[in-house]
Order: sequence, then structure tokens, then C-alpha cells
Amino acid sequence: MNIWKILGIEPTTDKKAIKKAYAAKTKVIHPEDAPEEFKRLHEAYQAALGFADYVRQVEHSGGSVTSFYRDGAWEDAGEDDAETAGGDPSENKGEPEAARTGEAAEEDGAARAGETAGESETARTDEITDEPGQESLLAFFEESQEKHGQQVDAFLNHWKEFQGPYHDPEAMEWWKAYLSSEEFQNIRYHAQVLETLADEIDDKCFYGIDEVKMLFWEAYGFQGDEENVYQGDRQRLYKSLYPAYAKQQQNIQYERRWARNDRILRVFIGIAVAALLAVCILIPVTIHRQRENGRLFLIDYMAQRYPETSFSEPERTGKEDDGSIVYAMRSSAHPELPITAKVEYGYVEGKRVYLVKEDYGQLLFEYYAAQYGLEGCLVTYTEGTYANPEIVEYATLLYPEIGGIDAFCESAEKMFREQEELQIIEEVAVCTESVLFPQVLLDGGVPDFSFAERQVYDLHAVEAEELSKALKDAYMCYMFQFEAWNITTGQYREWGAAYEERSVEWENEDGEWHEERDPDSGELLCRFFIPTYDWLEGFYSGGGVSLPTYTRMITVGNAYYFLRDRGADLTVNEDGSGFTVKFYGNITDFGDEPSVEFYDLRDCY
Repeated sequence: MNIWKILGIEPTTDKKAIKKAYAAKTKVIHPEDAPEEFKRLHEAYQAALGFADYVRQVEHSGGSVTSFYRDGAWEDAGEDDAETAGGDPSENKGEPEAARTGEAAEEDGAARAGETAGESETARTDEITDEPGQESLLAFFEESQEKHGQQVDAFLNHWKEFQGPYHDPEAMEWWKAYLSSEEFQNIRYHAQVLETLADEIDDKCFYGIDEVKMLFWEAYGFQGDEENVYQGDRQRLYKSLYPAYAKQQQNIQYERRWARNDRILRVFIGIAVAALLAVCILIPVTIHRQRENGRLFLIDYMAQRYPETSFSEPERTGKEDDGSIVYAMRSSAHPELPITAKVEYGYVEGKRVYLVKEDYGQLLFEYYAAQYGLEGCLVTYTEGTYANPEIVEYATLLYPEIGGIDAFCESAEKMFREQEELQIIEEVAVCTESVLFPQVLLDGGVPDFSFAERQVYDLHAVEAEELSKALKDAYMCYMFQFEAWNITTGQYREWGAAYEERSVEWENEDGEWHEERDPDSGELLCRFFIPTYDWLEGFYSGGGVSLPTYTRMITVGNAYYFLRDRGADLTVNEDGSGFTVKFYGNITDFGDEPSVEFYDLRDCY
């Protein structure tokens, strides 16, 4: 074989060039995928290194190697015998024949270290000519192969002994030197060496395993971003060593961050000391300035918010737990109304901002509501989704009963049409105190199930007739869904057709159709759909994935119909606050919550 063709380079005695060529070839020829080809590559590499050493030895002694290396190239014997290289010893350029005897002749044989391609010794012997240089080369190569095998055996013995319950610094130093030596580099890609390391590197039990792994990582020249390049045992070895490399990189980053944080801490301490001195001087001044700025901001805010009204100077009355300052004021238009304002400050994008919360608008709303025979109040209301609720406050009008809803809406429309000061009220919530769950009525349903629009309106733009229709529809749906046990026979007759039409939109939900009949005559009063729905309970996180979790729910009013249809032992509370179910001696109360878990109903009938 021609070792230089295998390595893909011109004949040379430059070991760096030989190693570079070998490294390039090993990236495309892997011992697991092409063991024979890799064997020839490695043997060619060893032979090339042996040739380089041999040439240097001969030249150092004043000899010549032109018998084997002529004009910068190995000579081929012919196309049919590419395995035979060299020439007639008599063709040495000026070298005396006598110089080719004894020890010099033996040295000549070492130059043929690259002449092996995995062929058997018998086959190779048959191809060898009688030329003394080629015989010497074969002998040198056989000696090199024997030495190569001894190096592999030596490594396996070292590896077998390298284990124990403690960390031996001397052993670590020895392995560090050994793995960087030429002896190990010559055999690191040997199939047996790679297989042993890939199989056993994780099974070794000794202190400092990561330190040991990093020695092998560096010895093999692995790179952190080349996982897909390696194959076979090299790939397995890479995967076993990579965690130690990753941990080392993390430690390096941690040490860098620690050093950076230490520097920052030192700077911060210096700044903090200086700032502390400044704070002791500036705090009194700053507090006074903040209070004054907050007061001035409140004055400006009220002037812009209510341009048609003048106010008295804010008088500081206290401080809330959240740090806001409380002020008392009066308006020139309504001096009888005591105004309370709270001012707090924060920072947005590094700039100081103030937030004012005052009740003058709500006071005006309640004042005029009383003038028109209405009841006004402030209701804390939750908007948004279940996962992202937002708490807001609404001015709220309360109607006494559904029978007087038309007169109520006419009074509300008149109040907002006649009183210009109420232009500052953008939206008004409308509800009644006569229901068990006013929040449900205001919200138009419960989380994940809506039966109507939110009961929040712009009364400046809504006419009385339109408002009355919306309130009646919402109230009707609410009663069927949440207080079914309080619906009278007359109301079933009044609402039945309209509610049946509305309930069609819920047919896509899980559930069933229900027929409501007169308890005395059995007459069909109406029919409607009873839906169940999935309530988003929360999220389950596992394996790096967050998944929603749902609970099947049913409104408490629909639960009443569901259980009654199945013959459950129901008893409605005398005050209409709910109902109870008796089953096998157990009594379950309903009415405390607007919805119940659907599967809990199985314990009631």
C-alpha cells in the first residue's frame, strides 16, 4: 500500500503535517462504520511517523534513505504491485555501498513502517522482493505493530488499576501526563481502547470523576458543539464525557459571575455609604417636597377632572398603610359633600408619577340618585378572565324588584339626561338586592359560562326601553340558572317561550333538555336546555409542560332541575335561600355557591 495516498498527502518527514492529515481523515473514516479502512488509515499513520523518525536518524548519522525515499516520493513497483515501494539500493545518490551494511541497513528497514493495510503476514511476505531495504521495512513495521499492541495492553492494565475509594493526586498527575503523551495519542482511536472507555467510563467509582472525565475530554480533543460529528464508540464516549464538560462550563460562568458580582458589591457598598450620608441630610427635605408635590398634583388633577367646579385647599388628614396620603376637600357646588382624596406615587420608566383616587364623582352619583328616588352605591367588581382577573369599582344603581323595572329605567334615563355633572360617570352597573348572587347577575354569568351581557351600561347613551329589555332578559336567565326553586308557575308561563328560545344557544354544551310542568295539573309550561360546562380550575405543570385542568360544573339552579327530574328528595328552604337533598340519611345543602361540581350530584340520588 502507499501510505501517503491513504493519508492524502505528499511524502514528508514533518510530523505535524502527518498528524494533521490523520486527524482530517478520522473525521470521515470511523472505526465503527469502516473498521478495516480505519485500521489501514491508522497503520498508515503509524508507518508515516516511523518513517519520519527513521529518516531523521539516518540523516543524523550522515546516511541516505534514497533507497526507500527518492526525490521526495515513495516509488511504486508498478500498477499490479502497488504495495511494493522502494528501489534498487545501488541507485542511492552518491552513497557508498559499504555504508549500507550492518547497523545502517537495519535502520534502513525502519523507513518502511507505513507498509501495512491489514493484510495477513503470509500475504505480505509473498509480495516482498529480495531487496534488502524492503525486508528491513517489513521487519520495522512488524516491530511497530507489536509495539502498538503492547501500548494498547499497557493502557488496559492502567485503566483496570485506576479505581479506588479515594482521590489520589499522584495518580491524577500520572494520568494527566500519560493522556497527553505520544504513546496514548498513538492508540486513542484503537477500537479496543474506544470500546473500553465508552463502556466503563461511567462505571468507574472514584472521587473526582468529573476531573478524570475532563482529562479524557481534552485528550480526545472533543468540542462542545460537535456532538453530531462523532459516531460509534466515539459518540458514546462523547456523550459520557459531555456532562462533565457542561458542568465545567457552568462552573466557569459561575466563577465569572461571582467575580463580577463581587466587584459590583464593592462598588455598591461604596455608593451605599455615600448615599447613606446623603440620605441623612436629604430625607427631611425630600419628604416635605414629596408631600408638597403630591398636594399640588391633587389640586391640578381636580381642576382638570372637574373644570366647572372649584375646590377648597386640600387638608392632609392622615396616611394609609400603602403609603398614600389622605386629604379632605370641599366643592363650591356641593359644600355639603365631604370629599376624600388619596395620593400615592411611584415610578414609571424612571420617572416619578402620582396616582389620585377620589370619591367626588361617586358622591355626586349617590346624591342625584336620591333626588330621583333611586338607590346608588359603590360596588367592587371583578372583570377579565378567571386566569387574569382585574378588580375595578363601579357606581351601581339598585332596582327593588323586576316588576318595577320599567319605572326604574325611566328614572335612571331622566337623571342622566338632566344632570350634566354626571357626565363624569362613564359606566354604571345595574343590579337588584333581591337575588342571592348579585355578582353573578352583574357579571352576566360565572367563570367559563355566560348567560347574558355584563350588566354594566353607559346610561348617557342607553334609552329606557332598551335598558329595560336587557335587564329583564338577564334577570330571567339568572332565575332559571341560579334560583330555579324561587320561580313561580306564573313566571314559567310568562318567561317559558322566551327562555326556550334563548336556551337553544347552549345546545352545543353537554347537557339535556328539560320539560317543566304544572305540579298540580301536569300541564307542560315550558321546555329548556340544561347545560353543563368545563370550568378552568388551574394548570398542571410536569415535564416542562403546563397543561390546563378542568372541572365539569353545573349552575345551582340547573342542579335543582337535574336532581328533581331524577326523583331526588328535595326540600326548598323557607326563606328561598336554597334547597336541601336527603339521600341515605345524608343531607346536602345547595345555595351557598352559584355553581356545583356536576359529578357531586351522583351522591344525591
